[in-house]
Amino acid sequence: MARFFLSLAAGLGTAWCRDDPRVLDLYLTGHGMGTISGPLVDWPPLGVHLSLADLLMLAAAALAAGLTWRRLTPGPPK
Repeated sequence: MARFFLSLAAGLGTAWCRDDPRVLDLYLTGHGMGTISGPLVDWPPLGVHLSLADLLMLAAAALAAGLTWRRLTPGPPK
């Protein structure tokens, strides 16, 4: 059970520290390029509006949680 909560904390911590896509977006728009904060997945009936930055944040959170889960897998008994 502790492994689950540590994996959840790693995923939530990664999602909470989601400033990297914002900094990248400021850099891109400041240099006259497109934004990554525009809607990429838009599904209004369900209220889903996701940008590329949102998808990158969700992927990073899932990766952090998955890696934490995998690293905390108990090994064979000694």
